[in-house]
Amino acid sequence: MVERSPSDVPRLDGVSILVDCRWLGLGGIGRVTELLLADLRDAQPAGKWTLWGDPARLAPFLFAGASIVPCHGNPKRWFGQAALLDVPRNDIAVYPHQIRPFRPGRAIQFVHDTIPVRMERRRIVRLARRFFFSLACRMSSRIITVSHWSRDCIVRDLAVPRSKITIVSLTVDPRRVERIRAMRRAMTQRDDIVFIGRFAEHKNLRRLCRAFQSTALHGRGGRLLLVGGEGDEVTTMAAWLGEHRLTGVDPRGTCPDDQLDEILAGSRALVQPSLEEGYGLPAVEAAATGIQVAASRAGMASEIPEGLVTFLDPLDERSIATAIDAAMARPDADVVWLPRSTVGAGVLRAIAEVAD
Repeated sequence: MVERSPSDVPRLDGVSILVDCRWLGLGGIGRVTELLLADLRDAQPAGKWTLWGDPARLAPFLFAGASIVPCHGNPKRWFGQAALLDVPRNDIAVYPHQIRPFRPGRAIQFVHDTIPVRMERRRIVRLARRFFFSLACRMSSRIITVSHWSRDCIVRDLAVPRSKITIVSLTVDPRRVERIRAMRRAMTQRDDIVFIGRFAEHKNLRRLCRAFQSTALHGRGGRLLLVGGEGDEVTTMAAWLGEHRLTGVDPRGTCPDDQLDEILAGSRALVQPSLEEGYGLPAVEAAATGIQVAASRAGMASEIPEGLVTFLDPLDERSIATAIDAAMARPDADVVWLPRSTVGAGVLRAIAEVAD
């Protein structure tokens, strides 16, 4: 939440600002979009704001001076260029993902990390991603990222000047935290540990699945839920599990937020064994609700308070297995941990700089 007095909010009278909200409800980028919109709603900034996306999802986030321009469909289609001619008119656009229409004009661009540029196995795909990431950065007036580590990667991998990058911190909606905590109090948790996120290479899921086989959790019939696969990631993972005769793992695709909250509330713990993370929002969200986390020291997971996290070595399957069983054995924490969001403040500051 943005805690700012009206005098602290940049003066944007007469400035037309577009926020690309088509990612709302779609994975981690959807969560960041939600945080941004919540911060803007609380700040009530001046200016003429256009929220571009699904009207039903955007309705709770409307604020004075904001209007909705409907847009449906997958924002990734044609690598973001399918909606190139549909972008609403604006003085400044805010894009929460580097996959965005390459429409000329002043823009604030989120780049959460450069992991896809480096971790993709296929060279042609890796080169294509580097091209599109670099183009998005060159076409943007300011870049916003979520950690010092990500900023340094953007400077190194995409040759972006450090002075062009603003760092913001993410948090969790306190209303969502209380909703999940209430759900957990009202239900009996399954003997499950859940992973939430894309089935990307840096998420380290194959090593996680192998390590799970030697856990006490697996031995007593518990499950490892993998939630958030996109495209053919779920079928590819299911085929790999079958080929290697790994059991007790349930790979699933993305799901609506209410279903994701139910899965999180019904699981005993969350695991995040990533090799790298720009931020790692699922681990933060789980810890904020008191759910135990088993995680590598990647991204924001390294900042989770003691008592909420069991750390693991992502390259050591025995370490992963031990951390899973340790997290499953610990009760929910009573402490409520909510890192402060500076997303809205960072975006408003960047817009004011660009508007000058």
